[in-house]
Amino acid sequence: MSQHYLKFLLVITLLTAGISPVLAETTQTAVIVTAAADWSSGAHSVVSVDPVGGPRQAQNNLNPAGSDLTVVAHENYFFRMARSGAHHIAKYDVNTPDVPIWQFSTEGNESNSNPYDLVFADDEKAYLMRYGSETAWIVNPAAVAESGFKIGELDLSGYSDADGTPEMVAAIIADDLLFVALQRVDTSGGWGNYTYNTPYVAVFDTKTDTEIDIYSCSCDLKGIPIDGIFNLLTIQYLEDTGMIYVQGVGNWDETDTAASGGIVRIDPATYETEVILSDGPDFGAISGMAVVSETKGYFVGYAGWGNNSLYSFDPSCGCDVTKVDGFENISISGMQSGVYTDKNDMLWISNQTTASVDILNTATDIVDESVSTGLNPNKVVFCSQGAPDDNGSDADDDDDNTCFISILK
Repeated sequence: MSQHYLKFLLVITLLTAGISPVLAETTQTAVIVTAAADWSSGAHSVVSVDPVGGPRQAQNNLNPAGSDLTVVAHENYFFRMARSGAHHIAKYDVNTPDVPIWQFSTEGNESNSNPYDLVFADDEKAYLMRYGSETAWIVNPAAVAESGFKIGELDLSGYSDADGTPEMVAAIIADDLLFVALQRVDTSGGWGNYTYNTPYVAVFDTKTDTEIDIYSCSCDLKGIPIDGIFNLLTIQYLEDTGMIYVQGVGNWDETDTAASGGIVRIDPATYETEVILSDGPDFGAISGMAVVSETKGYFVGYAGWGNNSLYSFDPSCGCDVTKVDGFENISISGMQSGVYTDKNDMLWISNQTTASVDILNTATDIVDESVSTGLNPNKVVFCSQGAPDDNGSDADDDDDNTCFISILK
């Protein structure tokens, strides 16, 4: 009798006895990109997600580099992107977080590609958002050589403004559709003279990589206009609600209604939009967002450089705005581009005032533990092993890679 058949009989026996096979616990590790207070250098940290209550284990200042870094995660891998002045992406296995598997350039015909986000369709196909370019790259993150990395392009040149780029800042995938957030901020007038054009969310079919004309109007711009807010920073899809949320910061001045910020909800089935929260004098400009459930979300209120406060709110109505105790008038970073909770429903807040991540229990709004990151934290993502997280969905979702307890292996 084969060993596999014996395992099958054991599972059947457990089920008929009313005992469900136990799934192996998901192991998660947080990866945080960091920067020196004077922006002279950067690096990354890895921190264990467990145990709840601490102490969590941290490794800091891994692979020092320039300060303009961002990061995304996919299963047990993370991808660190170096932006201004560097323009490359490096892949790491979280089990060896200081040794890159590869490092590839993100430069094409342009010389300032500025990689901002990487969104995964599957293990061998992802979309690289290049802020300084008119084209997003379709890439193979499983490539072993740079020649096999870029496998296609998405043309977004139609959304460009006078400075020559549409400023693709972030993207998500929902129901096989790619939604790309485009800032469309014209910087050609120089600092202090920016023009804030209506931002758009372009929509592509990930099966064909063709753009969808959402209004079937053959318009020059086929995507979703985001009326009412400007200067997009964040786009997030929440599977529990089936909704997409985008956040813009405007021109960082809540008193300027000509270029204000806020949060907009998009229905990906109908493409309808609704402003659910706008900047206001009570909390300043909205400069970051994390929606964690149908009725619970967070945003950063920006009162000035290094002077931020964290607020909770109800995203179903944009109401019940409440300041979170302990997060007043500090420097908060990183609540942009795909922020989500860990497997314990904890939200990791990048506190640059104390150079630490404050791990917030979203059920109680009480800090579970603060972990030093050495340099200032800028963004947090989670690598998962056991039942891999898909860079935004719940880590304990059913998955083909879910493991049974050791007696079934």
